[in-house]
Amino acid sequence: MVYRFSGRPGGAEGPWAGLTGVKGTLYGTTFIGGLSGLGTVYSVTTSGTEAVLHSFGASDGYFPKAGLVNVSGTLYGTTYSGGSFDGGTAYSVSTSGTLAVLHNFAGGIDGSSPHAGLLEVKGLLFGTTANGGGTRCRPGCGTLYSLT
Repeated sequence: MVYRFSGRPGGAEGPWAGLTGVKGTLYGTTFIGGLSGLGTVYSVTTSGTEAVLHSFGASDGYFPKAGLVNVSGTLYGTTYSGGSFDGGTAYSVSTSGTLAVLHNFAGGIDGSSPHAGLLEVKGLLFGTTANGGGTRCRPGCGTLYSLT
């Protein structure tokens, strides 16, 4: 065993997704935990030293279900809920924990509730949402989107 999530106050708790490695350190997300209990981005060294890099809150999204993708040393991911329209977010985060929201999902045409991770292809990030996008399904049939 490399690391055991303890559920300590403010700590990472409830990993749902896989890990991404950057220069010998592992990075991931937890669905719950952190200062607000709404999820985290964390790092763990291969010797088992854990650090919470970012605790999610309502404004930058919460409940990250998917893992992270590494593009040239910057990590990218999504949250299932929260953000400006409560439809989830797409974000970038540095390996030191500086997070920037790239997109707030609003439901409607751009979709909402991203579950799966992102894929980088030739400088574009691709992902899917579980809801939104059309009116035939309730609460929508979902979307496939790209971000630069």
